[in-house]
Amino acid sequence: MGKPKDSSKTGVDRAFDLIGAIVPSCGSAMKMVELGQKRPLSLREKFVLLYNTPLCPHCNCKRESFNKERAKMREISEERRTLNVQR
Repeated sequence: MGKPKDSSKTGVDRAFDLIGAIVPSCGSAMKMVELGQKRPLSLREKFVLLYNTPLCPHCNCKRESFNKERAKMREISEERRTLNVQR
Protein backbone atom coordinates (compact mmCIF):
# COMPACT_ATOMS: atom_id res chain seq x y z
CA MET A 1 0.00 0.00 0.00
CA GLY A 2 1.06 3.59 -0.60
CA LYS A 3 1.43 6.39 1.84
CA PRO A 4 -1.76 7.52 3.55
CA LYS A 5 -3.02 10.82 2.20
CA ASP A 6 -2.09 13.84 4.27
CA SER A 7 -5.29 15.87 4.29
CA SER A 8 -3.56 18.82 5.97
CA LYS A 9 -1.63 19.68 2.78
CA THR A 10 -2.96 22.64 0.90
CA GLY A 11 -2.80 23.20 -2.82
CA VAL A 12 0.16 25.52 -2.34
CA ASP A 13 2.01 22.83 -0.36
CA ARG A 14 1.43 20.36 -3.17
CA ALA A 15 2.60 22.90 -5.76
CA PHE A 16 5.83 23.51 -3.84
CA ASP A 17 6.36 19.74 -3.50
CA LEU A 18 6.03 19.41 -7.28
CA ILE A 19 8.40 22.31 -7.94
CA GLY A 20 10.85 20.86 -5.42
CA ALA A 21 10.85 17.57 -7.31
CA ILE A 22 11.60 19.32 -10.61
CA VAL A 23 14.09 22.03 -9.58
CA PRO A 24 17.58 20.93 -8.45
CA SER A 25 17.99 21.11 -4.69
CA CYS A 26 20.89 21.11 -2.28
CA GLY A 27 19.20 18.59 0.02
CA SER A 28 19.11 15.87 -2.63
CA ALA A 29 22.64 16.66 -3.77
CA MET A 30 24.04 16.48 -0.24
CA LYS A 31 22.25 13.15 0.39
CA MET A 32 23.80 11.64 -2.75
CA VAL A 33 27.29 12.91 -1.87
CA GLU A 34 27.03 11.50 1.65
CA LEU A 35 25.75 8.20 0.28
CA GLY A 36 28.58 8.15 -2.27
CA GLN A 37 31.08 8.42 0.57
CA LYS A 38 29.60 5.33 2.23
CA ARG A 39 29.25 3.13 -0.85
CA PRO A 40 29.45 3.30 -4.64
CA LEU A 41 26.46 5.05 -6.21
CA SER A 42 24.13 3.24 -8.58
CA LEU A 43 23.55 4.61 -12.06
CA ARG A 44 20.25 6.17 -10.93
CA GLU A 45 21.93 7.81 -7.93
CA LYS A 46 24.71 9.17 -10.14
CA PHE A 47 22.06 10.74 -12.36
CA VAL A 48 20.33 12.30 -9.34
CA LEU A 49 23.67 13.71 -8.19
CA LEU A 50 24.45 15.06 -11.66
CA TYR A 51 20.99 16.63 -11.95
CA ASN A 52 21.19 18.26 -8.51
CA THR A 53 24.82 19.42 -8.77
CA PRO A 54 23.78 22.99 -9.67
CA LEU A 55 22.10 23.01 -6.23
CA CYS A 56 19.35 25.51 -5.51
CA PRO A 57 19.37 28.03 -8.35
CA HIS A 58 18.07 30.72 -6.00
CA CYS A 59 20.67 30.43 -3.22
CA ASN A 60 24.17 29.30 -2.32
CA CYS A 61 23.29 27.97 1.12
CA LYS A 62 25.35 24.76 0.88
CA ARG A 63 27.69 25.42 -2.04
CA GLU A 64 30.92 25.40 0.01
CA SER A 65 30.07 22.33 2.10
CA PHE A 66 28.80 20.52 -1.02
CA ASN A 67 32.07 21.14 -2.85
CA LYS A 68 34.13 19.89 0.14
CA GLU A 69 32.01 16.76 0.57
CA ARG A 70 32.04 16.06 -3.16
CA ALA A 71 35.84 16.27 -3.18
CA LYS A 72 35.93 13.75 -0.31
CA MET A 73 33.56 11.48 -2.23
CA ARG A 74 35.83 11.60 -5.29
CA GLU A 75 38.89 10.72 -3.18
CA ILE A 76 37.06 7.78 -1.60
CA SER A 77 35.88 6.60 -5.03
CA GLU A 78 39.44 6.77 -6.35
CA GLU A 79 40.68 4.72 -3.37
CA ARG A 80 38.00 2.10 -4.04
CA ARG A 81 39.08 1.89 -7.69
CA THR A 82 42.74 1.46 -6.82
CA LEU A 83 41.91 -1.26 -4.29
CA ASN A 84 39.82 -3.12 -6.88
CA VAL A 85 42.59 -2.86 -9.50
CA GLN A 86 45.20 -4.20 -7.08
CA ARG A 87 43.17 -7.34 -6.36
